[in-house]
Amino acid sequence: MTKQTNEAISKQTYIRLINKTEDYIEQHLKEPLSLKDLANNAHLSEFHFHRIFKLYSTETVNEFVTRFKIERAAIFLCVSPKTSITTVALDYGYNDSSSFSRTFKRHFGVSPLNYRKQQESSRTAHWFME
Repeated sequence: MTKQTNEAISKQTYIRLINKTEDYIEQHLKEPLSLKDLANNAHLSEFHFHRIFKLYSTETVNEFVTRFKIERAAIFLCVSPKTSITTVALDYGYNDSSSFSRTFKRHFGVSPLNYRKQQESSRTAHWFME
């Protein structure tokens, strides 16, 4: 095998590893997730996992976990409008609604409540246009 072929195989392997990490995060959304947890799941040392993750991702492991959780929470806010923000925060591994709201606003530019209202307004406006 050529060096290029080995690199392509390694890249595919590591991309699958990142996808496996996404699955693991999805299955453990209610839990705090550490680099150690994710590295153990990937059967790598923390150092090697972090190095590989950084090489094949545009964000750090922590940024990735935070973004993944907050984006899943945003979807849940829209599909479950009767669920309280606090319940959503707890369901996605936050200790309280204020830390969840700060993280949410930093990511989306609006509070979870306003995001939910905007999404509902947009769905309603779309429905009337059809």
